Amino acid sequence: MLALGFVAIAVIATVAFNRYMNFQTVTFELRECTAPLTAVSTWQEVQAAACDPAPIDGDVLTMWHEGSQSSADATTETSWTFEGVPVNTVTNALEIRTVEASETVVLAEPDNQQIRRALTSDAAGLRWSANIGDRGPTTYWVLVTPAG
Repeated sequence: MLALGFVAIAVIATVAFNRYMNFQTVTFELRECTAPLTAVSTWQEVQAAACDPAPIDGDVLTMWHEGSQSSADATTETSWTFEGVPVNTVTNALEIRTVEASETVVLAEPDNQQIRRALTSDAAGLRWSANIGDRGPTTYWVLVTPAG
């Protein structure tokens, strides 16, 4: 009977953890913009920058969660999809490595029509990263403005 109680507590704790963390499939669509954007850019500025879907062409997006790195579970011509992402945590981060140098990279929420984060880069403008933040949506745009 005691063992059954421990099993019940473990099952309840696991179910509660999974509901609290809200594991979802998250998609990041790559879009190329004609003008640089920042963390404080408005949605009107995003629209004016004409950020159209762009082919991945060797760019790599990686997610980080509590120090663990994961690659996309699926890719299309213009997006990366990650399964089982805990969207209700502040420990999610992303890194994108681009083939061509970029002037700016920002993470946007198209459903909420807002910029979520500006990514920071290395000196070459090829590796960009940022914390995603908590309670995020399941669809993001990665808005890249090429250098030069």
